[in-house]
Amino acid sequence: MFSPQPRLPAPVWTAETLTGMALEICAASLDPDAGPEALDLATQWLACGTYGDDYFPALFDRDRDMAGAKLFNARVPAFLPLDCGTTPAPENAFEASLADLWRRTAAPMDDRGRREFRAAVENMVESWVWELNNHLQGRIPDPVDYIEMRRHTFGSELTMSLSRIEHAHAVPAHVFETRTLRELDASAMDVACLLNDCFSYQKEIEYEGELNNGVLAIENFFGCGRDEALPIVNDLITSRRRQFEHLATREVPALADDLALDDTARTALTAYVAELRDWLAGILKWHRETDRYNERETLPRIPKPTGLGTSAIYLFTRSAHHGT
Repeated sequence: MFSPQPRLPAPVWTAETLTGMALEICAASLDPDAGPEALDLATQWLACGTYGDDYFPALFDRDRDMAGAKLFNARVPAFLPLDCGTTPAPENAFEASLADLWRRTAAPMDDRGRREFRAAVENMVESWVWELNNHLQGRIPDPVDYIEMRRHTFGSELTMSLSRIEHAHAVPAHVFETRTLRELDASAMDVACLLNDCFSYQKEIEYEGELNNGVLAIENFFGCGRDEALPIVNDLITSRRRQFEHLATREVPALADDLALDDTARTALTAYVAELRDWLAGILKWHRETDRYNERETLPRIPKPTGLGTSAIYLFTRSAHHGT
């Protein structure tokens, strides 16, 4: 991961890069009660996904290589065998990480868990191809398309799948497939993704030429500037957070009643919702502490949120303290 890769003579990351990202904070927020082994595994999955998110454009965007990107995407399932069998020889650090982490993660899973987790990884990598296509076409996505795809590009499905592993045996599969749970997951994903877009805006848009960002999508769609777009994004974050809380406090308990879940399933479902709350609070904490979006130290660092576009931040803070 810290060595030169094929076609990339300079390493994508250094050890200092990884340390500064503080991914362990994000991993710990997923399950504050996790033991050292589970925390280490979650942190390594986050590192793998984040590394891939950097490696992919560094190679394929630089070379405008859509064919190579599609081949990269097509190879991913081979490193996630449902039978936990052998995998091909890896061609880069991302593939090597996938093979190692999949073996350690999927072995204790049932078939359903393996399929769900593999789909989350596949969707994440496929979304990178979508982002690359936008770059090659010079296209800023419209807000609706962007938000739907952003749930994949941010790796939200992957982290939520990690959270579900612990509860997979206690909660029937069809519960996670209900509209209530799908909307609960989607609202949490949207909050996290749009929050990330606010924190990453300066680095990615102003200095790296990124086109895939929620704030930029709003700017382009409404023909406005950043200062006008931020309050709109804030309203979206606030709305989705409130939707999450409505579902968590009203509709999830009602769903448990309608499905006549037993006490074990109810307890596991309640724990899953609590972990999503922890994850949302942890995403905010991570963005405040990571160096990932502060590479240009000569530029003003993102301050503690104040002013326009910040009411959702304070909603996060209140929820973290009061559990609502």
